[in-house]
Parts: sequence; C-alpha cells; structure tokens
Amino acid sequence: MIDRLLLYKLRCIKCGFEGKLSVADENKGKDINGFLECPKCRKKYEIREGIPIIIPSYGMLQDERVQVFDKFSERYDSWFSSERGKILFENELRAINSVLERIKYVESLEIGVGTGAFAEKLGIRFGVDPAWHALLQAKKRGIIVVQGVAEKLPFSSNQFDIVFIIVTICYVRSPLLVLEETKRVLKSGGYLVIGFIDRNSCWGKYYLEKKRRGHLFYSPANFYTFNEVKRMLSKIGFKIIRVASTITQKPSEKTIELEEPKTTLDPSASFIVVLGKSE
Repeated sequence: MIDRLLLYKLRCIKCGFEGKLSVADENKGKDINGFLECPKCRKKYEIREGIPIIIPSYGMLQDERVQVFDKFSERYDSWFSSERGKILFENELRAINSVLERIKYVESLEIGVGTGAFAEKLGIRFGVDPAWHALLQAKKRGIIVVQGVAEKLPFSSNQFDIVFIIVTICYVRSPLLVLEETKRVLKSGGYLVIGFIDRNSCWGKYYLEKKRRGHLFYSPANFYTFNEVKRMLSKIGFKIIRVASTITQKPSEKTIELEEPKTTLDPSASFIVVLGKSE
C-alpha cells in the first residue's frame, strides 16, 4: 500500500488542496489497489502497486519524452552499469556531492527520478516522474515515488529542504514553470541542485548530433548552456551559491577515466552542477 509519510506531502492538482489526502480502498480492478481522495473537491487519484498517480491528464503520458523512458526504462537504466556509463555516472555523482558539502537536509525530492539511479546513490528520499516503468525500478531501489509531472508537482508547498533536477531540465516542456513549481515545494531558504550537459560543450555537441540523427533518448531532449540556466534561475528567484563541473574528456576518447570535479565553472567540462538557494 501507499507509504503513509507520503500522504502528508501530497497536493490535489485539481483544486490545489494541501493537506492529508484520504485513502479509499475501493477495488476498481485487479490493477488498482486503492484511491486517494481530496477532502475538498472529492477528486480521486488511483493507487497502483503502492504508487499514487497524480497527473493532470493521461494524455500527457503519450508525450514522446515520457514514452521513451517508460517503454525503454531497462535499456536506459543499463547505461549506469555499462563500461563507459558507470565511469561517467561516477564523475557526475562526484560533481553533485562536491556542491553538497556542508549542506544539511532531511526532506529531499528528485524531479524526474527515472529509475532512481541518482536518487539511490545520493540518498534522496522522494521521487516524481511520469514514466511508469521507470518508477517501478526507482521504487525497488527504496525511493518513495509518485507518478506526476514536473510542471504541476503533486506535492504541497514548503515540503522539502532540497530538490534535485538531474538532466531532467532537458526533457521538460517548460523549464521556467518547473522551476516555479520547484520553488513552491521548497521550504524557505531551501536548496535546488541542477545537473546538466552544457549544449556548447564537447559532449553537448556530441549529443546534439545524436539528436539530429534521431537517437532514441536524445531525440526529444533540449539542451541548455550554463548562461541560459543561470538566467532561468535568476528569473524565478534562485541565487546560485555553488557551481561544479566535470567530464573534460572527449566523447571520441576510447577510455573514459574518473575525474575529480572542479568547484568552479570549467569551460572544458561538459557536465555542470549548479547549487541554488531560494531567495
């Protein structure tokens, strides 16, 4: 059944009610093991395999940016343990951890949690994603998950000490709206971590070429530069307090090695991590 801690963090996306949603254990069919009900507008949300489904419309799940990570979640997840992927993954984790030094937090959320690879390694407690089969893998990794979309987060305001958006910023419809929602669910003075491949970097150009050729995972992506991300954060009211960068090796190199992240913006690096604070 649904994790009880989650009930106090959820939000009705129809009427905006913020408070504990009630559980109605009505069996509609073999795939549904219950419902959440908003005490204000009586909107019901399905619970499947212990995961609340709180999305504006099921039609949104047909978006190619969702479908690819739903249908090919296992293929996507296998990258993290592949010969090359596991080194790149470790380099990205090191960069993320470098901006988190001396940052204390308890309640954490990853927007676009996917299969939970980053969340598991970073100790992130909650995750949200629209891709169902990816969520099932994240749940197996111990993440408390909700099926939802980043542009209309199914969480009440002022809930989290820190929110992570790792690569996901490249796959959302409206980055500014996602950042607005992120600020809403953060506690006052809360932190935001964004990790992304800079469009102008060597790996950014490499992925853009893959996108041009119709690559399964890169085709629906939109890549951004550091300055573009910086402007978006400033517009929403986030102050950048730390930046880290890594992956200076080129995609053409046969062997990818572990790197120590730079705690600054390195123009030769491809993966950038920004730590922002809600003003």
